[in-house]
Amino acid sequence: MSFPSRRQALNLALGGAVGLIAAPAILRAEAPYKRSLKMQSLNSGEKLTITYWADGDYIPEALSRINWFMRDLRTGTTTPMHTGLLDLLWEIDQLSPSSKPLYTMSGYRSPRTNAMLASKSEGVDGNSFHMRGMAMDLTQDFSDPKMIFNIAKKLGKGGAGYYPSKHPFVHVDVGPVDTWISPQLGRANRAAEYDAARKAEQAKG
Repeated sequence: MSFPSRRQALNLALGGAVGLIAAPAILRAEAPYKRSLKMQSLNSGEKLTITYWADGDYIPEALSRINWFMRDLRTGTTTPMHTGLLDLLWEIDQLSPSSKPLYTMSGYRSPRTNAMLASKSEGVDGNSFHMRGMAMDLTQDFSDPKMIFNIAKKLGKGGAGYYPSKHPFVHVDVGPVDTWISPQLGRANRAAEYDAARKAEQAKG
């Protein structure tokens, strides 16, 4: 069985309603034996190319390195990054036509850092999924900064926000599905929605 090329996958994802349904299904059905991420931090300059999943399982050592790469640079603190976020970043990269790394801006945020940023900007959610290791701010193709937003929006696997500022970037997370373009904000109660859904799942189990 042959795997779709990056260009074929992009066409499936962006070429129409049928493609939007088919692309994620193909990625699930024909997923390779490993998943790798190529990233570069725009804040620290650090680079990381790493295989974090192989032969059906996540690699603990790789996850630890990713946790450090995505640390809060202001405090030097880390948290276990949600593997669903890593898979979302991998899937976005698979559907992107760019061969550039994922240029990251903000991964984990400590509560202290998030509170500081929220005090300075109404665009920062006081209950941000960044504090849970479930969100990333990033870009990839500087000539088409909205591209990642369009891909994430069509995947519909979490939150996707586009910030067309002086240095445009995209926010993605694996919380409840939502999309927005700044200065519009995402739903204020998404964190509560997520917690309620988890409690419901635990009650069933």
